[in-house]
Amino acid sequence: MYPQQVLKHYWGYESFRPGQEEVINSILSGRDTLALMPTGGGKSITFQVPALAKSGICLVISPLVALMKDQVKNLQKRGILSAFISSEMPRWEILQQLDNCILGDYKFLYISPERISSDLFQEKLKHLSRKVNLLVVDEAHCISQWGNDFRRDYRLIADIRDSIPRVPVIAVTASATTAVVADICEQLHFRKGYQIFKTSFERKNLSFVVRKTDNKLKELCHILSSVPGSAVVYSRTRKGVEEYAGKLRAAGISATYFHAGLDPVTKTERQAEWVSGQTRVLVATNAFGMGIDKGDVRLVIHTEFPDSMEAYYQEAGRAGRDGNRAYAVALLGPQDITDIKRRPSNAFPTIEYIQRVYEAICNHFQVAEGDGEGGSFYLDEPEFLRDWHFDKGRLRSSLEILSLSGYLNFEPYPNTQPYLRYDQPRWAMDRFLDDESPAAKIAIEILRNYEGIFSAGAFVSVEMLARKTQLGLGEVTKALGYLRNVGFYYVPSRKEPRITFKMIRVPLDRLFITTASYESRLAAFKMRIEKVVDYLETEGCRQEFISDYFGMEGRNCGICDNCLRKR
Repeated sequence: MYPQQVLKHYWGYESFRPGQEEVINSILSGRDTLALMPTGGGKSITFQVPALAKSGICLVISPLVALMKDQVKNLQKRGILSAFISSEMPRWEILQQLDNCILGDYKFLYISPERISSDLFQEKLKHLSRKVNLLVVDEAHCISQWGNDFRRDYRLIADIRDSIPRVPVIAVTASATTAVVADICEQLHFRKGYQIFKTSFERKNLSFVVRKTDNKLKELCHILSSVPGSAVVYSRTRKGVEEYAGKLRAAGISATYFHAGLDPVTKTERQAEWVSGQTRVLVATNAFGMGIDKGDVRLVIHTEFPDSMEAYYQEAGRAGRDGNRAYAVALLGPQDITDIKRRPSNAFPTIEYIQRVYEAICNHFQVAEGDGEGGSFYLDEPEFLRDWHFDKGRLRSSLEILSLSGYLNFEPYPNTQPYLRYDQPRWAMDRFLDDESPAAKIAIEILRNYEGIFSAGAFVSVEMLARKTQLGLGEVTKALGYLRNVGFYYVPSRKEPRITFKMIRVPLDRLFITTASYESRLAAFKMRIEKVVDYLETEGCRQEFISDYFGMEGRNCGICDNCLRKR
């Protein structure tokens, strides 16, 4: 089918949005392509349509499980065979999904960048590569060390690209400066003749506002009372989101909070309640937002500004995706500009500080020099900060720089699944399995789906068990805890950061921090902070400022606070 026929057949649309058709034609002509489109600009259509217009399967690298699930669900609703694999799934299910894609008529396979290096995926890629018609890199700015959300595992995508050189690559992102765009093309080994498309970043229905205030809570309540509809309030800390949510409820405003420290069941429930409209305001850290398809958000309010314009534009852009008037408001207190300017010195550690962190981490986990490679540990941050006298912000920055330098792998939010192992003889659970309790139903599904439960044990998927048993996520979690009473060894899902040593412990005089991971990263951070201050202090059009930042021509929007003031 032609692209227009695909669009009409599966989506029911008569025509493409501005910029989409040019990207699609580039892909169908076999060129490597970079599409820079704003949040809500229809990026997924640009690769889904050409993938459906060609025979074979489209391989999509996507950074978040929520994002993958959402896109696969939407494709399946349209009758398009699609699958995803993630670390939440047991080995047998990953194997089944990969075999389905290799042997069946599947059109899309979504995987996270962390899965690329797994032995199972690498083995299956030999067979899957013969069917791949398009390689997609979603949120492509993550591959660039100059990007705001650099993820080292994205660098592995180039290996896939090199193994299927005949297949065109499309990289899509909503936030990339000129330097990041150039780095994306280089890191993905784009072939000669590649094309870059930039769609206007103007959001004609979205009014950008910076509101100066001495009392952020009072101003927050005033704005929420003045503008009806669903809202997201972003705050930088877990403590902050909990406090704001509590104070909003005390003021009679329907609100709850969301951050990475919540268990998966609670996060899923709160997100669902907000999406359905049961909760009006979701107060969240930046852990919330990716993959959420909710068009009627009227307000996105930041109580503290992020560290970059990329992060702000992505978060603010979640307002007004239905095309109706919406507002992106940044609250600015008397000391905020000063505090923002201090972030590089406050948050970015010195080389000596990084060395102290490395030494303390090794000592804390009792890793001796010449040992430790492959060791993985969960970090109790409050305890570590108390015992070793570090600052949380600079501790995390140090661990990220050590990760970039190849000494360890730091996962701030590993979100590991619950672990189960049955330590009693098999016959000992027979009587329990005859029960009709939720715990018995869960145990039966575990025995059916996890082969190693009697030997090495297994990490189990709460979502999969809920789907198999028709129980709620909360019921499954409660039942898993109960299994300890009938002979199971049970470890709940872990929320603590995880550190994995990638090489043996080295003496401090041999700890080499690369220029790219330190000086260049510090300079890039300072530059991003300068642009944040410029945005907050500009007297010109805020939409035009954002367009200029991303290397595009802008014009006065007429609806931001500065444009309205001039009028």
